[in-house]
Amino acid sequence: MRKTRWALLVLLAAVIAVVVAGYYVQKQRMVLLTPTKPPPLPIELNSLAKNWTWSHSTEDRPQVEAKAGDFRQVRGSSRFELADVELKIFSKTGDRYNLVRSKKAEFDQPAERLYSEGEATIVLGLPASGQPEPGKRYVEIRTSGLTYDNKTGTSDTDAPVTFQFDNGEGRAVGARYDSANRYLWLKKEAEVLSGGVRIHAGELHYREGESKIELRPWSRLERGSQTIEAGPATLYLEAGEVRRIEAQQGKGRDLRPGREVEFHSASMEVFLTPQKTVELAKGLGGAEVVSRSASGVTQMSGGRVDLEFRTVEGSADSELTQVWVREKARVESRPTDASQTRILTSEMVKLVMRPGGEDVQSIETQSAARLEFLPSQPSQWKRVLTSERMSAQYMTGNRLDTLRAFGKVHLRSDPPRQVKSAAPRLTWSDDLQAWFTEKGEMRELRQWSNFRYQEGERQAVAKSARFDLAGNQITLQENARVWDKTSQTSADLLLLDQKQDRFEATGKVSSTNLEKQALFESDRPVHATAQRMESRQGNKVLEYRGGARMWQDGNSVRAEQIVLDRPSKTLHAAGGVVSVLVEGEEPQQRTATITADTLVYTDEDRRAFYKGNVRMRRDKMAVRAAEMEAFLRPASETQKGQSRLERALARGRVEILETAATGPRPGRRSYAEQAEYLSGEEKVTLRGGLPTIEQPDRGFTRGAELTYYLDDGRLLVSGQAGARSLTHQRLKRN
Repeated sequence: MRKTRWALLVLLAAVIAVVVAGYYVQKQRMVLLTPTKPPPLPIELNSLAKNWTWSHSTEDRPQVEAKAGDFRQVRGSSRFELADVELKIFSKTGDRYNLVRSKKAEFDQPAERLYSEGEATIVLGLPASGQPEPGKRYVEIRTSGLTYDNKTGTSDTDAPVTFQFDNGEGRAVGARYDSANRYLWLKKEAEVLSGGVRIHAGELHYREGESKIELRPWSRLERGSQTIEAGPATLYLEAGEVRRIEAQQGKGRDLRPGREVEFHSASMEVFLTPQKTVELAKGLGGAEVVSRSASGVTQMSGGRVDLEFRTVEGSADSELTQVWVREKARVESRPTDASQTRILTSEMVKLVMRPGGEDVQSIETQSAARLEFLPSQPSQWKRVLTSERMSAQYMTGNRLDTLRAFGKVHLRSDPPRQVKSAAPRLTWSDDLQAWFTEKGEMRELRQWSNFRYQEGERQAVAKSARFDLAGNQITLQENARVWDKTSQTSADLLLLDQKQDRFEATGKVSSTNLEKQALFESDRPVHATAQRMESRQGNKVLEYRGGARMWQDGNSVRAEQIVLDRPSKTLHAAGGVVSVLVEGEEPQQRTATITADTLVYTDEDRRAFYKGNVRMRRDKMAVRAAEMEAFLRPASETQKGQSRLERALARGRVEILETAATGPRPGRRSYAEQAEYLSGEEKVTLRGGLPTIEQPDRGFTRGAELTYYLDDGRLLVSGQAGARSLTHQRLKRN
């Protein structure tokens, strides 16, 4: 019994042990299966979470979605602390969004404002559905201190910003992006590099919807050797590329080896090609272009300047092709050598550039123009040309080749400063063309259509004129006429050789002189004609050739050549000389005509010397001789009705023939080696060579010296020792 009781006790103890052991095992199991109680929250937080998300939508589309790896809510506020943040800001159409990433940020839920103290990245324009376009470089902005306001859709920072986009990159200090209006503001020190163009500005405003960029308050654009500095500027985009630039107070510069170009104006507009090269540049308001090279400086200015460019295929740069200068245009060229400075002014000037865009090929004005040639040396002329229109062609190196002027042409040429008291040369015409040397000096000038000329007292007209400037000669052609206060000359062609102080006229020469001439002492004009005329020594020596004739009233000289020497007051005539002197006045006017091979007249003794086949015809008397001297009375001492021929002396086989007073019968004939005629006494004296007087039907008389009077027929016979006088007289038969 006792053994059974002990066995039961042992069994009960064993059961209890098993039960207790099972309880503890079960309890331990329950402990293992029960979740661990979280640690208590920090006292400063309301909540703490992982993988936080938040979104805001309208009825038909999302506006913003946010998520973070870690989420913490600050106790007593609506502010959330987020880590590993991603914020999607959707466009109005919902097809694209801007992505903001930040390692750490704070989010104010009621205000819907996110702030990132550390580094933040913004990617713009990502597709809302599908993957980003392969190879596309989206706009990406990196900054810190970023604030995103969901209510306004703006992102804002005052910290430094760097960004990249499809065709470039940039930086700034401070930025603001308005997603609703697609507006980006780079607040300070903005710098953008795109397609080789670097943009600098005090601040930059990008208005995506309007496809334009505004630069304020100053701007600077750089591309290779080209630079534009300006005040406010606006860049207009096409397909995300800058295609047009508007700038205020712009100043452009292009620096290349051996060449520098500057361009500035109050307002500037630049157009770019798809290759990002310059296509057109416009300057408005005080526009100016200055080009400097080894050959000199060219300065262009006006109210407006347009520069046209072209881009050669395969080239990264454009080259200048044309320049238009408008509104009081002015183009000044200052060569580095000794050439003259040229200043062209007009309402509009067009410059065409040579291939390469560095040298001028041609210049043309479309309105009235003025061109000045300013001397750089004392030996150079100063010239001022005006006309209704001008054009010029250039050689390489911006050296002037030819110049044309059209309509109402006027050229003023002032002699070099070293030429004292020289009058300016003034010319007018409808057309002008000039040629230049390689050194830029004008070498030849032509003017035609209604040409006029004036230099001091000398003036001229012609259909056309040619100036040989090196030889200082002027050639006037067709209906040419030149005159001063004392004379005038017309001819088919007139040559003024100012270098040798010589004047030539050719073809149908006709001249008139108001000065008293040798042989012609009257105050009436002296006229002359010839096929050719030459004036030398400042119009002091005049030579007429080819059917020359000189006359005053009825007095005249005709010969193949007539030379008038004014200083010595002599006249030389040669070749078929015919001189005519008028005696008395009408109706009793008589003439004395003398012909010879040559004539020399000296005014000092008023002596006319005729030589070779001399013939004189006067009233009813004709004289033949080898030579003859005629002495004239001064015009001031000649009485009314009195002959200027005071006396004449004929020598060499002299023959005198008188016509009969009445009837057709021949008159008295005289022979001698020498004969002298005194007009005051109407006396003829024959000497030498056995003087003989024949009287038809009356016989003849011979003697050593015979004297007879034309008025009353008296005859005096003088003998000589050893010589006999002979009179043979026929008697009339009854």
